[in-house]
Amino acid sequence: MSSIPLLNQLRAEHRPAILAHLLRLEMEDRTQRFGQPVATEIVERYVEQLDFSRDAHFGILHRDQDGSTQLIGHTHLGIDARGLCGEIGVSVERPFQRRGLATRMLTRAIVHARNVGVREIVMYFLPYNTSLMELARSLGMSLSLGSGEGMARLANLSASPVSMASEWLDLCNEVGERTVGELAQVAGSTSEQMRRLLAGQLT
Repeated sequence: MSSIPLLNQLRAEHRPAILAHLLRLEMEDRTQRFGQPVATEIVERYVEQLDFSRDAHFGILHRDQDGSTQLIGHTHLGIDARGLCGEIGVSVERPFQRRGLATRMLTRAIVHARNVGVREIVMYFLPYNTSLMELARSLGMSLSLGSGEGMARLANLSASPVSMASEWLDLCNEVGERTVGELAQVAGSTSEQMRRLLAGQLT
């Protein structure tokens, strides 16, 4: 029996695991993830160019009883140079779909986006990807459909004490993956953001 999949914020050292995950996707799922059929070398180039400093990456780690861990889901929150707009891409491997894992990752990504000042999130999808459309609607995103692709949009985002506390608790749940120093650094950053937010609300 395997354990409950873990949701973690990924770092640069997870790059090989992200690549392995994307290459394990069924061809239909890979097409839906990238919006078109893509060859292996395109996926490899995409992973090589991932930015872990400005962008945020979230993944589902499946840990078996023997202790081995495999990345079975990945969400990429790409953030523009101004830090105001984010674009999300999400994928979950076929055997683990329909278990709420994409919802967990997207919810986490949206909370993170709020907390770092992103005001709007978009997510593109192929028109026949009804599962992603249902998921987007459940997260309060508005949908628009064109001839070749659809777009889900979530606007007017802002941070709140609740969103900041939520992300801090999520990070604490990753204690097995993070050092005490990293958690302390995040705690200090969160406290400062909270102070500024409350000061802004009171003035």
